[in-house]
Amino acid sequence: MACVSFPGAGSFSFVADVSNVPMIQAITIDFWNTVVDSRNGDRRRSARNLAMRAVFDRVGRAWDEEKVTAAMAHAYETFERLWHTEQRTMRAEESLEVVWSYLGIELPDDMRAEIISRIEDSILEGVPDLLPGCGDALRKLSTRVPLALISDTAYSPGRVLRRVLQAHDVERYFSTLVFSDETGVSKPHPLMFRRALEETGAKSEHAVHIGDIERTDIAGASAMGMRSILFRGDESGRYHADSHPDQTEADAVAHSWVEVLHILEEWGLE
Repeated sequence: MACVSFPGAGSFSFVADVSNVPMIQAITIDFWNTVVDSRNGDRRRSARNLAMRAVFDRVGRAWDEEKVTAAMAHAYETFERLWHTEQRTMRAEESLEVVWSYLGIELPDDMRAEIISRIEDSILEGVPDLLPGCGDALRKLSTRVPLALISDTAYSPGRVLRRVLQAHDVERYFSTLVFSDETGVSKPHPLMFRRALEETGAKSEHAVHIGDIERTDIAGASAMGMRSILFRGDESGRYHADSHPDQTEADAVAHSWVEVLHILEEWGLE
C-alpha cells in the first residue's frame, strides 16, 4: 500500500496501481462504527434494565443489577461464540433465553413478547450518533451508484435499525438493507454480501465494501472478490483495537468519511 495525502483530508493508504481498477457499480456499507458510533450505550442499558426490573417484579424477585449485568455478559459471550463459529447472530429472543436461564427465571408467557420488544427497542432510548461526514458522504455517493447496507445485528433487529437510519434521515440513500437477523447468517458469510450484490445488480469485482472489522467486513468482502476499505474513523467501536491497519487485507484504510470519498475517487468513481 502507498500513503497519500490530500489537502484537508489527512493521509491514508491505498493500492498504488489504479490503472486497471474495475469500474465501481455498487458500494456496500457496514452499520455499526461505520455509519453510526457506539455512544449512548448507557441510555440503552438503562432502558434494558427497566425492562428487566419489570420481569423481576412480576416473578417476585428482589432486583439485583449486578447479577443481571453478569447474565447479560454471559449472553454476549454466547452470542460471540456463535457469531465466530457458526457465522450467525442470536436474535434478542435467543439472547434473553440465555439470560433467563442464567438468572433462574421462568418468564411468564403473557409477558414474553412485551419484554422482547422492549429490549429490541432499547436502542431508540439511546440512538447512536451518525459519524462525522457520513450523512453528506452517503448523499453524494447515492447519486453515483447504488448503496447497500450490510449489518450484523444483536439485541436490535433490522426492523429497529431501520428506525435509527430514519431518525438520521439516511435510510433514503440506500437501495437495499441486509440484516443478519433477516438472512439467518452473519458476515463474513457470503450470503450477506451476495444478497446486497443481487439487489444492486452489481458484480462482485465491481463492488466495494466499507466496514470496520477485519474478520467480518474485510474477510467477507475479499472472499467474494470485492474490493474493501477498512474504516478506522470511530475509536468507540468494541472491535476497533482488533483490526490493525498495518495488517489488513483491505485494499485501503480510511480514518474518516472524507478519506473514503477520496479513495473511491482515486478508484475512478464518477
